[in-house]
Amino acid sequence: MATLGTKIASVLVALCAATVLGACGSESGSDDTAADPTSQPTSESPSTSAEPSALPECADVWVDGADLPKDYTACTTDGVTVKPVKRTCGYGAKFLEQEGRFFAIKGNRITDAGDLETSEEYQQILAACQA
Repeated sequence: MATLGTKIASVLVALCAATVLGACGSESGSDDTAADPTSQPTSESPSTSAEPSALPECADVWVDGADLPKDYTACTTDGVTVKPVKRTCGYGAKFLEQEGRFFAIKGNRITDAGDLETSEEYQQILAACQA
């Protein structure tokens, strides 16, 4: 059985590798500009979208073990657009959080950590990301 330290190391290696490989492509738009890694997360309140049907349902996107689409920007819940909380890693990648329980980097596996604020595993990964 793997220890917590081994699991964290594995996740960090996977996230770093995915980020390096993801950096080979280019994305345009203000969504991916780097910010101060020590800054507070960018939380955006749910807002009504002009075309909510163009966005996927949050319950269909944020599934533990599924891959977060590389072009993900938002989803809808009950017709309301919900944007993720963004945290910038020290190396420029964006860590996205949803509903206070899910996290992922675009194009990578989604993890359901339960409660992000109390998940020791998530807090260690986030601290390493922002280092």
